[in-house]
Order: sequence, then structure tokens, then C-alpha cells
Amino acid sequence: MRGIASPASAAGIGTGVVLLAAALGFGRVDLAVAGALLLVAAATAMSSRRGAGAQMRIDRDQARAGGDGKTLEIPTRIALSVPDAEVLVVTTTAPGRRTRHTAVAGPTAEVPVQVRTVHSGDQDLLAVDALAVGRDGAWTMSLGPGQTVRARIDPHARALRDLPLPRVPSGLTGAHDAPRPGDGGEFRDIHPFAPGDRLQRIDWKATARLGRRPGDLYVRRTLATSDIDVAVVLDDGDDLAGVLGDWVRGDPGLGLPTSMDVAREAAWSLATAYLDRADQVSFQVLSRLSSAVPRGSGARHRERLRSAIAVVTAQQRMVRSRTPLVPANALVVLLSTFLDDEPVRLAGLWRAGGHRVVTVDVLPQLRTERLRREELAAARIVLGSRADRLADVRAMGADVLVWDAEPGARAAALRAMTRQRRRG
Repeated sequence: MRGIASPASAAGIGTGVVLLAAALGFGRVDLAVAGALLLVAAATAMSSRRGAGAQMRIDRDQARAGGDGKTLEIPTRIALSVPDAEVLVVTTTAPGRRTRHTAVAGPTAEVPVQVRTVHSGDQDLLAVDALAVGRDGAWTMSLGPGQTVRARIDPHARALRDLPLPRVPSGLTGAHDAPRPGDGGEFRDIHPFAPGDRLQRIDWKATARLGRRPGDLYVRRTLATSDIDVAVVLDDGDDLAGVLGDWVRGDPGLGLPTSMDVAREAAWSLATAYLDRADQVSFQVLSRLSSAVPRGSGARHRERLRSAIAVVTAQQRMVRSRTPLVPANALVVLLSTFLDDEPVRLAGLWRAGGHRVVTVDVLPQLRTERLRREELAAARIVLGSRADRLADVRAMGADVLVWDAEPGARAAALRAMTRQRRRG
């Protein structure tokens, strides 16, 4: 990168020549001195290194949650070093926001920028351009081409206390109560002593109360613990913001989360909660079944799931894809906006196969302001069809969880699903 002579240098040389000519014509020594000084100053400025060895570095810290719980803040620092520069100008532009210009005097500068985003996944956070101005404005230099700060923002994992479970857990060990007797779970019943029972399980109070003949013994039995298989399936057919008027011309750069942001957050929150209980979790995307993450648990599997969920983007389905495969007796979590019939078909197939299905509605909270009459009529038709699909899902025995709701409402819905399984 080399500096370009500015008009100030040419103006200084021209002015110096004019002053020398005037000094010769009028016999003025002072004009000759002034012209000579201008020529020397312009020549010195133009003969400088003009920004040789210029450097620009952009450092980005880890994203942290903002005050509203939805916005993520990414502290960013732009460090510049341009020898012989007198002023450094940094221009930053965030998606959907105004351009900001920052001027710093001196050959070095460190400009802090607070980048804010409501989106997760791969995205452009900031466009950075820098301009250096030499001494007395003799030259300018662009530290180009401009750089773009691109990052992968992991979805936020919300803490979930209650989790829905399948009817019959299939694992041999874990954190959930199984219907069979065993060790580690809650109290099951009092049972006559049988071969294989441990002596430590004899309940002497129950034996004294229930024994009819000498030698009758009764043991206290507990439920066995088990893990479960959880198949998380994400419908990536839509990426819509909550503003109904922008569904046709939606811009993900707006300061509103989209349905794909909600889906990534819901998928990661549920996967994290089940992994914390040592369950087996798999992940699949409807339009890209080849990129599925097979069932597993543990720290390494958690990182695989995090990466797979963070990179999911919307991709329109042109043809019906094959049905994702899920393990036997698995809990199926289907995340969708339910704006087409494919999620309803899949939920029906899985329910017919004996799986418990939890459908997660990932459409953001809707805003209908400033809609024209015909747009409002179209929105009512689309949302009415969507409500019919959700009613069909409930009628086939699947649970429906609205994710982008008040935290209390979401927690109450999960608690009701958990109690429903226990009653069953």
C-alpha cells in the first residue's frame, strides 16, 4: 500500500513557484523566502515514506448476552499503525445500521466498536475501511481493500428444568425412571423376597406388618434408571421474521430474530438439556439428511451438535425428501414453522410408529402493524391454514410447544408435558 499525493502537495508547489516568480518580478525578498519554504515543505512531505509498513488488525472477543436477553454483544477492537501518518480515519458499517466515521490523530490508533446482533449462525458482523492522511495533508492512503468481520455465532442455550420423555425409556442406565424394577430410581413397591434380591433391601417394618408365616420376608423395590433416545429434526424450509409485511422481501439484517434463529436456539437448548442428563441425542435437517449427526452423548458429541446446529440455514425444499430415520422408542422433537403440510405428515408417520412426538413452533412473535387491507386478508388466510395444521398435530396425539413465548409460559408447557408422561 502506497500513499497517493493529495491536491495539497500540488497546491503547495504551485503556490511556491508563483511566489518565487513574484519575488523576481517585484524584487521582494520576503516573497522569495515564503516561496522557498513552501517548495521545501511540499518536497519533504512528498518524499516521505507515505505509509510504508502500514498495518490493520481486527480483534474480536467472545459474544455475550445483552441486557434484553435477545441481543448479543461482540466487543471488537480495530488497531491501526501507519508510520508518518498524521490522522487515521476508521469507517465501520454494521448490517442494517448507519455508517460510523472515527478520526484519531497520530500514526497509531485503537478504535473500540460494540457490535450487536440478534442472529445466530454464520453472518457478516462489521465492514471496516481505514484511511491514513499524511503530514499537512500531503498524501492519503486507503488501507484497503476493506475487511469484513465474519463470525459464527453459537445459539444461546436456555436453561430447561422439565423435559418431556418417551413413554418407555429404552436404555439400561441413565437419569430417568424406567417402569421395570431396579436400582437408583424412586420407590416402586413392597414385594415378597425372591431369589436374586439383596439382603440390604429387606424392609423389616413391612415384614413385621405383612408376614404371615415364619420366614416370610419383604423387600423394598425401586425403579430402575434409564436413558432415552432423542431425535431432533429441524425443518429448514423457511427463515421468516415476525413482521408479516416483510415475509416476501424479508431482510435478515433487521434487528429482529427470524424463525431460523428461534429454531437454532430451541434445538440447541433442548439438545443441551438432554445431554446434561446423559441421554442419546441425534440431529437431522429435513433438506440435508446427509449431514445428520448420529445419536451419541458426551463432550465431543456436544461440540459436534453445536457446530451442526449453528451452521443450519434456510433451504427451500423443491421435492419431498425421504423421511428421517429415528431409533426405536425415541422421543422425536420436530422444529418447524408449520407453513406447509410436510411437518404434519412426518408427525403422523412417527406417531403411527409408536414414537412420542414433540413439535416445536419456531415462528417468532408476529407483528401486523402497517399492513394494507389485502395484505391483512392474505395473512389471515396463511395463519388460518397454519392454525389448522397445528390442530391436526394435536389431534394425532403429538405435543405442541411454542418456543418464542414468555419464559413462564414455555416452562409451564414443558412441565405439563412431563406430567403427562408420568400419568401415562
